[in-house]
Amino acid sequence: MDDKFDGPLLGILQNCGELEPFLEVVLGFLYRKTDFFRPLSSDQSMGFPPGVAREKLLKVFKKYENLGSPATAPRSPPSNNHPPTPPATPGLPSITPRPNSVTPSITPSVTTTDVPVSVPAQPEQAEPMEQIQGDWSTSNWDHHNGGVTENYAWSQTAQDVELKMALPNPNIKASDLKIDIKPYNLKIQLKQENAALQTLLEEKLHSLVKPEESMWSLHKGECLQINFEKGRDGYWWTAMFEGGHTIKLDSIDTTRYMHEFGQDERACVQKLMFDQQQKMQGKPTSDELTTEEILKKAWNAEGSPFAGTEYDRSKINLSNSFPPGASGT
Repeated sequence: MDDKFDGPLLGILQNCGELEPFLEVVLGFLYRKTDFFRPLSSDQSMGFPPGVAREKLLKVFKKYENLGSPATAPRSPPSNNHPPTPPATPGLPSITPRPNSVTPSITPSVTTTDVPVSVPAQPEQAEPMEQIQGDWSTSNWDHHNGGVTENYAWSQTAQDVELKMALPNPNIKASDLKIDIKPYNLKIQLKQENAALQTLLEEKLHSLVKPEESMWSLHKGECLQINFEKGRDGYWWTAMFEGGHTIKLDSIDTTRYMHEFGQDERACVQKLMFDQQQKMQGKPTSDELTTEEILKKAWNAEGSPFAGTEYDRSKINLSNSFPPGASGT
């Protein structure tokens, strides 16, 4: 079992609050970004034959169902190096946090018990602030197709924008932050000891985003990371914030990879690639193959002069579809 995605997944789970919305996010992603739910048909090469996608899903489910069975997965006593996992909150699965994982965002309406914690050498003592160190240099953060300033760095693809921002100190926890993402605005606040909120950033975004599809996470000792889904797919930003540091449009790498396209766009690209390959091999294109299938069906159709005879493509002349003296209108 690979745990390298535990940080982002735990952040999504805690934002969802319950297991069913979390599964909606996962399966919704497969529906929007892949061919998992697309049935395979004779006129296209994408998707799965009927029942295959369901079979794959059940296969993985049964694998982990068996692992979770008491007969096959006995629980081991807690390690001496880590505190025992507290009881799970109703509606959420039990999750054992891993050391040095990404600390996910926590919304005020969601209460969870499985927030990753840093375990000091002596449990009775608070962890000294100087023990948490990280690279807060924005110049080392990814800013592909974006920009970098003294306080933040941002990057973008055709579908989303990523913002990484330095915070006042590396000991800030996710529960200390309040992040408000609106279609055109971003507000980041820090909770004070007296319950007051200190505004760290309040800016108007360069363009429209989808708040419900955006999320944030805290990389303790490194940065706050916010991922926005663009409101306009394929629209390239020239700045993170209105009036902020700008980049030139001609400096943006507009190359798009196959996984970045929507379902219909991928189908179109794959059709073009198939047609190109067929032409290079001297074979009919997808449109020509479709036309051929129509002709074969019409060959033996009722009223056809060829009915009952073997199909012969050479007897059909599509270049002169109308009798002499007739027009095509």
